[in-house]
Amino acid sequence: MKRIVLIDDDETTNYLNKLIIERSKLVDEVVSFDSAQDALNFFSNNHSEEDESLVLLDVNMPIMNGWQFLDHYHTLDKNNSNKIVILTSSINPADKQLAEEKKGIIDYKAKPLSIEMINELVSNHLN
Repeated sequence: MKRIVLIDDDETTNYLNKLIIERSKLVDEVVSFDSAQDALNFFSNNHSEEDESLVLLDVNMPIMNGWQFLDHYHTLDKNNSNKIVILTSSINPADKQLAEEKKGIIDYKAKPLSIEMINELVSNHLN
C-alpha cells in the first residue's frame, strides 16, 4: 500500500496538503498528524515491512520538533523502510544542513506543497 504521512502542527496545512495529495490519486492512503508524538504512536502501532510510507515532516513544531521526532522514530524503524521528506517553511540554512546529515531523510522541500512536488516525490520514492 502506498501511503503518505503528514506531520505538521498546523491543521490547516495538513488539511490542504491532504486535499492536494488525495486529488493526485497517486497513493492509496493519506494520514495526517498535528503532533509528532501522535505520529510516533501511529508508527509504533502500525509498522509493517510491506507498507512503505512517504513521510512529509515539518521541522518547527511545539513540544516535539521534527528533529526530535526523527531521533525517536529511528528507534522504531531500524530498517528505514519509510522515506522521510522535510517539508518546511524554515529558511534557516542550519535546518537544510541538518537534513543532509540526518539518516533516513531523502529530500528537503519548501512549503507550500504542490501537485508537481507530489508527483515528483511519489514517482521518485514510492514503488
